[in-house]
Amino acid sequence: MTKRSSPPVPPSAPADLVAVAVGSREVILAWAECGTGGLGFHIERAVCNSPCSAFAEIGEVGPRVVAFRDGSVVPRSSYSYRVHAWNASGHSPPSNVVGVITPPVDTERSSLEE
Repeated sequence: MTKRSSPPVPPSAPADLVAVAVGSREVILAWAECGTGGLGFHIERAVCNSPCSAFAEIGEVGPRVVAFRDGSVVPRSSYSYRVHAWNASGHSPPSNVVGVITPPVDTERSSLEE
């Protein structure tokens, strides 16, 4: 008798994605991993300074890593983010989409850096 295994399936979508602007040049993302078997996460961003651009991958993290720092944002800009889990069978559906607006440059901090 032969033992049959079910074909591998892509992982479940990450859940509860949140984004927080930390100053004017950094956004921190965090999400919940749903299920097991993923090999990591792909992070995507769309620039939404009217109109929104298409989502593009900006980074990836390994398995069980559920946070990402985007240090490539600019002040006074609007961004949308989403995350996909992935494994050898493919990508999950995307997480929820979250938006964030980076504040203007902190004038006190920028004057100290000059």
